Amino acid sequence: MIDVILPELPERELALLSEETPQPSGPRLAGRVVLGGPVALPVTADLVGPDPELLDFLRTEADNAVYHLVHLSVTCARDAPDPALHSVNLDIGLTAEPARRGTAVFQPVAWSMTPRRLTAVVAASAPAAHLGPRLGFQDGGDTAYGERVCLEARRELRSDPGWEIRHTSAVRIGGTYRLAMVVRAPRGAVSRAAVAVGATVREGHTLHRFREELEEPLRLAALQ
Repeated sequence: MIDVILPELPERELALLSEETPQPSGPRLAGRVVLGGPVALPVTADLVGPDPELLDFLRTEADNAVYHLVHLSVTCARDAPDPALHSVNLDIGLTAEPARRGTAVFQPVAWSMTPRRLTAVVAASAPAAHLGPRLGFQDGGDTAYGERVCLEARRELRSDPGWEIRHTSAVRIGGTYRLAMVVRAPRGAVSRAAVAVGATVREGHTLHRFREELEEPLRLAALQ
C-alpha cells in the first residue's frame, strides 16, 4: 500500500444555472459552490515503486492500459442563505479516441474512487488517500445499519462515474470535500474527462435543479 497526497487544486466559482425553462425567479446558486481541479497525474512505476505488488500489477497491464490519478474537490458555502443545498452531484464522463484512425479502443473507466461513502463531513478533507492492491483505494466505506450517508461514490467501474453529496438530518452540506479516482484508460489513445456539477435546493415540496458543465474536458496525459 502507498499513500497518495491529495494536491492543492486550482479553484473556480460555479454559476450553476437553473435547468428549468423558463428561468425561474426563485433561488439562485451563484457563488454557493466552488470546484477544485480537475487535475490528472499518470500512475508511474516511480509512484508505485515502494510497493512491489503495485509495481507488478502496473507492469502486467502495461501492454494494454495506462492509469491516471484524477483529483477534484467541491467546496460548498457553510453560511449561505436559505434555501439550503439539498444535494450536490459531481459527474464525470470518460472518453477515449484512438491515436490512429481505424484502431479500436475500450472506453476508460473509474477503476477505483475515494471516498466511497461518508456519514460525517470531518473525513471529507483527508489530506491523503491509500492505494492498495490492484490500484484500489483503501478507505473503508462501510456504514452501520440506519446511518444516513452524506457523500457517496456512484457508478464505479463505469465511464460515467461521480459523487453525490446529500443533506441529511444530522449533516448539512458545507465545507470542502476532497475526491479522487484512479482511471484505467487504453494505451495509445487520447483520453479525456468531462466534468459537470449539479445541485438541488428544496422549497417546500418543490425541488429546483441547477447545473454547470466545464467547457473543456480534462486531457489525461499519456504515459511515456
